[in-house]
Amino acid sequence: MKTIRFFALIIAGLTGLFALTGCDSADGAFSVRHSVIDVGNASVGDSVKASFTFRNNTAESMTITFIPECDCTTVNKEIMKLKSRGCGQLEVKVKVENSGDFIKYVYAQATGHDEFITVAVKGSTK
Repeated sequence: MKTIRFFALIIAGLTGLFALTGCDSADGAFSVRHSVIDVGNASVGDSVKASFTFRNNTAESMTITFIPECDCTTVNKEIMKLKSRGCGQLEVKVKVENSGDFIKYVYAQATGHDEFITVAVKGSTK
């Protein structure tokens, strides 16, 4: 019975640690905490920013490559290196070019893995 409580405390502690660091565990080689960020209202011509937290879910170091969908979307780094079970931040900047709702995508793929993740920044103009 004490052994079960001990393991339950360990699991609860690790879960809390991931919550505090902003890294959520998930299936797959890598994951992102929130795949869509709504930046709210903006004016045409403004630039809006969003930050995404990526996590390496493997026991090996990995390199993630980021590809924005268009020229109006930029990233603070094209490549991110993550240590085993490590996290990293990607800053995405979107120039709002048209009126109405908008959603812009960035594609992420880890070297040596077939899977990819799409993140999005969305909002609307005032």
